[in-house]
Amino acid sequence: MNETPTDRRDMSLMAKLTLPEAHEPPWSLLSALLAVLAMFICLAIIGPSFIAVVAASARPTPFELMASWSLGMALTSLFVFVSRRASEDSWAALRLRPGELALPLALIFGLAIGLTVDLMAILTAGRFLPQAQVWALQTGGLPSLILSALLLVVLQPVAETLVFHAVLLPRLRWLLGHWLGVFATAAVYAGLHYLIFFQTVDADFLHWHGLVLPMLLAISFGLLKVFSQSSLVVLIARMGAGLIFLLTALALVGG
Repeated sequence: MNETPTDRRDMSLMAKLTLPEAHEPPWSLLSALLAVLAMFICLAIIGPSFIAVVAASARPTPFELMASWSLGMALTSLFVFVSRRASEDSWAALRLRPGELALPLALIFGLAIGLTVDLMAILTAGRFLPQAQVWALQTGGLPSLILSALLLVVLQPVAETLVFHAVLLPRLRWLLGHWLGVFATAAVYAGLHYLIFFQTVDADFLHWHGLVLPMLLAISFGLLKVFSQSSLVVLIARMGAGLIFLLTALALVGG
């Protein structure tokens, strides 16, 4: 059984990051993986199918594809909220509450993570590349801007925080240990990103921007979750990073 010291105030940063889960999550590994599968189905099947019917087009435009991802993220969040609301313990275990890091600091951490990822992107590619999720922003127009902001700053942070850092991460850390659980969660996150967004990534940088950078993001936010003991902190940080990615994309379009 995992045991966690009750007082974390005098612990070093590394000690906090290597602490095991204090309590076993009230959901199984199968249930956690089901949330990941639900996200894949919502992003790859339900969202695109619905948009295709509404738009009456066999081949989606970049804007329609981004709209399908937005819908998929919203449906994924709804799935997690409904399934976890089934019991009080399950809802509390999501840790959607303030943790050991103040929320304004969480936002600053997210901004810093976003800037770091953008810097790594330009160092490896020789130029800034926008996030794959805002593929339609290049078409311009107010609808594309609103949809990009909604997806990057709200819908994606909420859905991915719930699935990967609130549900999957604590279960994998309980089963695999503190570090391996974080890396395994990041690998699943990167794999799903690759499957969903690979078609919008420049082929010359597919593996780096389609796999490596998403995995680095997931590791960073996973460690933030472990440190803060709060999914809400991760959510606010992810919103900050999403804002940076949106501003980067706008700068590229404007340039």
